[in-house]
Amino acid sequence: MKINLDRIDSGFGMLAHAGNHQVFLDNSEDFGGQDIGFRPMQLMLISLAGCSAIDIISILEKGRHTIRTYSSEVHAVRRKEMPRIFEKIDLIVTVDTDATDGALDRAVELTKTKYCSAFAVLEASASIHLTIIRA
Repeated sequence: MKINLDRIDSGFGMLAHAGNHQVFLDNSEDFGGQDIGFRPMQLMLISLAGCSAIDIISILEKGRHTIRTYSSEVHAVRRKEMPRIFEKIDLIVTVDTDATDGALDRAVELTKTKYCSAFAVLEASASIHLTIIRA
């Protein structure tokens, strides 16, 4: 895996490239940025939500379940002292599916314990609570 990161302004504006994709990063105006992109810690939470979504959807589809809608929301608390790593993360997944509760629970458990690399990385320093809500 390879990414490239280039500074694009005189502040903290950055453009990251990975394959054919790109994403803007920056800092808030309060800390010298221009607010043109995601903060790096936001991208970590996006990675957790995205990785979990890919795994849960894939597991359910392999079980021949239909996913009509899927969305997630992440809330996180960072510690006060530096480095300001995450202490607590709540991942709330809302899904409309024909999967049984057992199948959904199995997909979540496999995501948490086997497949989602972002979950494993973040769980090393933060408590993560994943909640499933049926739409």
